[in-house]
Amino acid sequence: MALNRKDGAATILTALAVLVYLTSYQGWNVWLVGGSHRWAAGAIMLLGIATCSLGQAGEEIAKHPTPTTVMLATIGTLSLAFGVWALATSSLTALSLLTIAFVVLWAGSTIRHAWRPTHGPLTA
Repeated sequence: MALNRKDGAATILTALAVLVYLTSYQGWNVWLVGGSHRWAAGAIMLLGIATCSLGQAGEEIAKHPTPTTVMLATIGTLSLAFGVWALATSSLTALSLLTIAFVVLWAGSTIRHAWRPTHGPLTA
């Protein structure tokens, strides 16, 4: 399967999440996030939800779960836990782990989409 516009949109949303993390980490005091790790976690989680809505992992897990899909789903679950942790404690560590999980999910799904064959098996 070739990369499509959804992969491009996911790339933009992931870049925005990394930018939100950097603004909070560096204390740039930008609108909405300011220097707050809690607000940054909320914004990154919203970007993650938007990115996740572009995918079809739920259908893939229900039909034929592959090890890669299960691994990415596990990382997604961990990212939710990191997000809740970051919102509850305003911890920079939790915010960092949330951002790392977000980037790993994006990279894993993009690589998987790029390497999946676009055609079915050949028939005789």
